[in-house]
Amino acid sequence: MKDVYLVDYARSAFTRAHPRKPELDGWAETRGDALLARVLDALLDRGGVDPGHVEDLSIGCALPVKEQWGFGGRYPLWQSRHLGPGGRECATRQIDQQCGSGLAALRSAAREIQAGAVDVALAGGFEHMTRVPMGPALFKEGVLTVPGVLQDAPWLEIEPALNMGMTAERLAQASGIERDDMDEFALQSHRRAAQAEAEGRFEGERLVLTNPSGEVVRLDANIRPDTNRERLAGLDPVFLEGGRVTAGNSSPLTSGAAAAVLMSPAALDRYAARPLARVVAFADVGVAPEGMGAGAAKAAEQALSRAGLDASQIEAWEINEAFAVVPLHAMRQLRLDPARVNVWGGALALGHPLGATGVRLAGTLARILASRGGRFGCATACVGGGQGIAVILERI
Repeated sequence: MKDVYLVDYARSAFTRAHPRKPELDGWAETRGDALLARVLDALLDRGGVDPGHVEDLSIGCALPVKEQWGFGGRYPLWQSRHLGPGGRECATRQIDQQCGSGLAALRSAAREIQAGAVDVALAGGFEHMTRVPMGPALFKEGVLTVPGVLQDAPWLEIEPALNMGMTAERLAQASGIERDDMDEFALQSHRRAAQAEAEGRFEGERLVLTNPSGEVVRLDANIRPDTNRERLAGLDPVFLEGGRVTAGNSSPLTSGAAAAVLMSPAALDRYAARPLARVVAFADVGVAPEGMGAGAAKAAEQALSRAGLDASQIEAWEINEAFAVVPLHAMRQLRLDPARVNVWGGALALGHPLGATGVRLAGTLARILASRGGRFGCATACVGGGQGIAVILERI
């Protein structure tokens, strides 16, 4: 198989989604696919990539319904001012692997290059959780349905499996991870993200864009540098009376888009490009759906095995903070040094626009490796429905 290189990565600012108060979302007037198109254009602009050389575009979206249905990935391509007129021969697809959709898009694009089918590919993802809210609202509208036959499946507890908060509660209880542990991790995420913001860490990845009202949307809206233990401790459990999972130790509803450029060795030579990282291995696995948070650790274990590496050789980890219990569980399972995990904060502070998150995890990981001089990094996420997905990168 051919080597695959992650050459560049960018994202929009991640805004706070609020279906009932859209005015609070800086991207409220912008469709998610349109936002992704702008991120793709920015990448092509700054990399000098000829749109006609882009042969493959894979897009992650966890809820491809309503306006997020993308006609197999064609809508973002057509809305791109570069790819629309210049890259129409580019093949596209839109992938739903829930919270792993962005990493799945990256994997799809990478495999096309590994197989020798293409030389330049784009991987992107988006989610607009104000305009297309997840959860009960869509079930009530009949947009999301559950096959009746599953209601009687003896091996599946369908209600906990469908409620991500309940799966987090179950993982916390099964792993002995307490509320205080999760609140402390959430506090650390906000502090690390705030510090990274103050140090300008996100300036190389986060684009400065305007919304249709002419307002500049430049900052991630979910970071709370002023939060503290007392505020987090004062929040009530959300999913279970007397439970451990609160709004403070869960990722917020978020809108945003992210994308990456992948190249073969031949394309690197053509563009004299300096890659951020080499893609070493991907892995995705299934786990019990009512304990889906365990998937992040299991996928990381499989990716390490495929790469012939040990967890101690991974110098930077990006473990998606869908809920604080997920990275805490992975850190215990893999015996990780907390100083190597989510060093610029994670989804608890930055936000979790479902389809975009995987691309952010991998792109930020590559940039962290570059800043710290590390060699290997791993990005991993749990996936609703009982899965995990991971990628290992090597700094060039």
